[in-house]
Amino acid sequence: MIKHLQELLSIESVANHGENGTPYGAGPAKALEYMLTLCEQLGFRTKNAEGRYGYAEIGEGKEIIGVLGHLDVVPAGSGWDYPPFGGTVDNGRLYGRGALDDKGPMLISVYAAHDLAREYAEKGKTMHKRIRLIFGQTEENGDWYDMDAYVAEEEKVSYGFTPDGDFPAIYCEKGILVMDWVLPRNGSGLRSGEGGIAPNVVPDSCSVVTEDGAAYETTGKTGHGAAPWNGVNAITAMMKLLAEKNIPVAKAYMALMGEDVYGEALGVACASAASGRLSVNAGMLRVENDTVRFTVDIRYPEDQDADALVETIRRAVAAYGFEIPPVHPMRPVYLDKKGTVMQQLLKAYRDETGDLSEPLAIGGGTYARAMDHIIAFGPNFPGEENREHQGNEYITLNNMERLRRIYREALRNLLEMA
Repeated sequence: MIKHLQELLSIESVANHGENGTPYGAGPAKALEYMLTLCEQLGFRTKNAEGRYGYAEIGEGKEIIGVLGHLDVVPAGSGWDYPPFGGTVDNGRLYGRGALDDKGPMLISVYAAHDLAREYAEKGKTMHKRIRLIFGQTEENGDWYDMDAYVAEEEKVSYGFTPDGDFPAIYCEKGILVMDWVLPRNGSGLRSGEGGIAPNVVPDSCSVVTEDGAAYETTGKTGHGAAPWNGVNAITAMMKLLAEKNIPVAKAYMALMGEDVYGEALGVACASAASGRLSVNAGMLRVENDTVRFTVDIRYPEDQDADALVETIRRAVAAYGFEIPPVHPMRPVYLDKKGTVMQQLLKAYRDETGDLSEPLAIGGGTYARAMDHIIAFGPNFPGEENREHQGNEYITLNNMERLRRIYREALRNLLEMA
């Protein structure tokens, strides 16, 4: 399992739509082919839907237990002491982009399902439900064309989980709005500029050249865009610096966003008892094609109306000359904490760890919102460091084994559930 994860992590599978004639890029296509080949070797039936998605399946019957995950990763970014695509093992940790989000957990889920199938076979028992591991290709981009294609073309999953969240389990996910704020470059005060690597990552570097030819660079601290308060936004640092020099676009940015990560200046600050406060992350800046473009990632509480939030923001930024192209909200998730599937997953986790804590609400977005009856379940353990979307992303070898046991028992519970 370690060897195969190292090989999978060596594939730089950052989604890049259309690259080399592939749906989502050469890297994701290679990662999908690697995973499906491995699954075939382990006895699974597989399907590669022309690189748009793939799955591996084992067992029989009408009901399908789905395990949804993704093989694409965010760009490496900075802050690495190990090669981001090297799969280095050091001091009980396996380092690499995707080790925790989400290649590692999906590979471990494959092994968990294989363990269970082998156990059934050794006992002469038949698996009367199918376990289907579904491999997405463009989760990190936020567009999810992979899951749209799967839902349109394949059988419905009965229930299951995505190993791309937190333990003990997640019952509520905030909604997500990814939007561009676009302004003509002429009159903005900028000649060129670039900052950030993805909307859902707090940018740790930004560089611009102003209209008078002066060049500036700022640095920050990266982190997940769902929790921007845990990072230091280099784009915001740049705009603060330039606003002091009376650069028009920077003054507009500081009025609309500034160092506030809760949407107060935009007029959308809100919170719910379940999921907490709305958050705002300016993930990317691009000055190109005669435009200035900020790409902004907003996570909103489950009780808010997405269209109303977009309209409020559109009015706020329009006062400073920005336009917002059409926005496609990712609706929130809200599940029954006492539901049967939730309880079976919790039992697997609690039997392994002894932790009886209750399910969580999060700001992150998982494939749980891609299909009905899917629950985000691990791989992050309470109280442990989580370096997804950061430098030195890793998974411990001990947790690889713990996850294998938890996911095996979770699948067993779902298989034997009436």
